[in-house]
Amino acid sequence: MTLPPNPKTTSTHELTIVVTTDQQNVAEGDSLWQSYYDFMRHTQRDVLIAFSLAKGPERSNALDPASPETGRTIYALSESCRTANDLTEHWHRAAESWPDFGTLMAWMQRPGSQVVTLHDGQVQNSLWQL
Repeated sequence: MTLPPNPKTTSTHELTIVVTTDQQNVAEGDSLWQSYYDFMRHTQRDVLIAFSLAKGPERSNALDPASPETGRTIYALSESCRTANDLTEHWHRAAESWPDFGTLMAWMQRPGSQVVTLHDGQVQNSLWQL
């Protein structure tokens, strides 16, 4: 199996947001993340070089993948840009032109949710580049 090239390099700027939330928030979260994906796909190609959203169950022991599920859901968003300015431009565009921006921000702050954000992290190591 041939892997596609990794567009990330050690100079890439990253936005990573991890949201852990209670089950009652998942249906709306799924809808908002789909709306965000649709927005990103059509408007951000010139500033983003990579985009992914992963979703899965929270485990009772974060370091043991075989531990029981807690019933909560984790969403992990990763966005990569070439420069810090591209990352700033992306935030500006999303806030100004994505209709669900405020709704997603409010959703992330609901009771029963925790958010961890890495703003403008720089890739330290990256494998399988061309």
